[in-house]
Amino acid sequence: MKSIWRYLLILISILALWNTVIIKPLKLFTVFLHELGHSLMALIFGYGISGIRINFNESGYALVKTKGWLSQILTLNGGYLGSLFFALLILSLKKTPVRKYLLGIISIVFLAVSIRFGGFSFTLLYSIIFAVIVMLIYMIHNDKVIDWALDIIGISSVAYAIYDTFVDTILVQFKFPLQMIGGKAGVSDAEQLSHIWPYIPAFIWGVFWLVISLLAIYLLLVKSGGSSSPAKSKK
Repeated sequence: MKSIWRYLLILISILALWNTVIIKPLKLFTVFLHELGHSLMALIFGYGISGIRINFNESGYALVKTKGWLSQILTLNGGYLGSLFFALLILSLKKTPVRKYLLGIISIVFLAVSIRFGGFSFTLLYSIIFAVIVMLIYMIHNDKVIDWALDIIGISSVAYAIYDTFVDTILVQFKFPLQMIGGKAGVSDAEQLSHIWPYIPAFIWGVFWLVISLLAIYLLLVKSGGSSSPAKSKK
């Protein structure tokens, strides 16, 4: 039960501060996971990727190689669904012995992807900064700090999927002035999907992702229920 209130507190705080500079490092983290989601789907259902970028303005892209229209649809869906998958994976592994190494594993993955596919760009710079922060966290030698760090980055990825699908995918269809709430200009994943498969409009894709995101929140807040750290046996 304790973890439910922690997750809820983190989620509300992140959404409330979403368009402030305080949350910017977390937003960049979530964009990285989003692009990794596209990349993972391209690796599974396409021919892989040739590049990946995240930018200081919180935009990003993955240069993917797809096999056909179905591969394109699955790869485009991999962004927001990948964000949710990685978030649930992080929060699930946090309850296992892997928790102790999880931040380090994430930083190594970011560095490896940035060096291989990001080149000398802001993507690599962000990965280095993230790795330095992770090293500082480990130097503190405090399990509670690690727990909070994992909870924050996991929940922030879910918050990203909720906020971004609602603002940049759903509200944009109603010509809402996105600059008022931090929306981003550009062609969204949903719009690209609607061009590939015109039978389903961009709005429906946005609603689909939003429903999946809210379902993920339900699973986290209602079904998780247990302790936020691995259980300890009593003697």
